[in-house]
Amino acid sequence: MIAPDRLAAPAVRPFLFLPGIAYRAAVGLRNALYDSGRLSVHRLPCLVISIGNLTVGGTGKSPLTSCIASLLRDSGYRVGVVSRGYRRRAARAPLLVSDGRTLLADAQSAGDEPYLIARDNPAVPVAVGADRVQAARVLIGAASPEVIILDDAFQHRRLARDLDLLLVDGRDPWGNGRMLPRGPLREPLASIARADACILTRSDGRSPSSLVSALERYNPDAALFHCRMEPRAFVRPEGETIGPSALKGFSAYAFSGIARPNRFEDDLRSLGVCLAGWRRFADHHPFRRRDLEQVAGEARRLGADVLVTTEKDLVRIVEAPDGSPPLYALAIRVAFPRSRDLQPWLLDRLAALRPDRGR
Repeated sequence: MIAPDRLAAPAVRPFLFLPGIAYRAAVGLRNALYDSGRLSVHRLPCLVISIGNLTVGGTGKSPLTSCIASLLRDSGYRVGVVSRGYRRRAARAPLLVSDGRTLLADAQSAGDEPYLIARDNPAVPVAVGADRVQAARVLIGAASPEVIILDDAFQHRRLARDLDLLLVDGRDPWGNGRMLPRGPLREPLASIARADACILTRSDGRSPSSLVSALERYNPDAALFHCRMEPRAFVRPEGETIGPSALKGFSAYAFSGIARPNRFEDDLRSLGVCLAGWRRFADHHPFRRRDLEQVAGEARRLGADVLVTTEKDLVRIVEAPDGSPPLYALAIRVAFPRSRDLQPWLLDRLAALRPDRGR
């Protein structure tokens, strides 16, 4: 996955014009083949909800997947999650991360995001695999779910879905509006037409004009929801949790391997944490001991009281180096305004779909 912060610089973009045309043509052809039925779609014996986006990285797909899995489980559904498991060990073979009773894999084998989803939802089975059709079949064989949630799957059209939830960054919906590799778009904006609902993440409650225009043009009937990604707590490697205000006034050295590290750093500042420095690694970076020793050394040099990373990064860190400042991870949660909550809409849609599928 290409981090949005690492997309081509303006000076390089003219040289990417032809690759951009080729990419757009390939995406257009693939979508046309699926739309016409020439590429086969696999239908599962359960309801399927896809969560995804039009842009690369950083819209909160996995936290929202975890939130919706919890919501459906609490509402009485047998629910499971299927993910690709980006940059995991043995990435081709399907793997059952959790059977809904026991966590069966570590973060290195499962991938950081599926591992967190499984860990935070112990009653929800989770499977991963590069072939998500196979991964879904593994999950169905192990747990017989009524609903499967596909994480990061708006473009994964081999699996038929009953609902498509499209996530859009409430602060920066489309970046520069160009498709890869000249911009962050995976597909043209016209693909919004496939969405049943758009969910603005990191939203302040207002809809950006560029999103409103795109919905009016391509999908005026799509439901629209707003949510925030809120700091929930700071977590220690051994599992100790402290409140989000506990590090206010502390000097911290921040490091991360995520798609949009600037947002993580802004969240820390909003909590009153003083950033002595920071280091940004590539998305899903596999942290080596040498990386952590360099981070700890830089933190000591700058006089930082603590090291802070993201919860997603923390599960990829096997052991902090000796003599490093205390290590914390910032955990976030998804919050919907009560006046525009996703839950009633989602449960109504699923209730309407279940009779049609013979549930």
